[in-house]
Amino acid sequence: MLDQDTVQSLWEAVLMRVLEDIQKADRGVEGYSHFVTAARWVGTFPSREFSEVCALAGYEADFLHPQFRRLVQKAERNLQEKRTPRVMAAE
Repeated sequence: MLDQDTVQSLWEAVLMRVLEDIQKADRGVEGYSHFVTAARWVGTFPSREFSEVCALAGYEADFLHPQFRRLVQKAERNLQEKRTPRVMAAE
């Protein structure tokens, strides 16, 4: 049987992996695929799964979720900027 600290560390690692997947959204097809999965898991509102993982990691989902959402939205903006060609108007 695993002790509480070991279990908590495991779930903290899960949250860290989600953060890594969000931050590496622009790293090729695989990075984007992991980003999409992570962003869906984070969701618009904290799901039961998100809340449970946070609790097992020793964090409050209501505190972490808005921070994760901001990171997802920032990554989405960055991806959009890279896809949108910059057009300069001629004067």
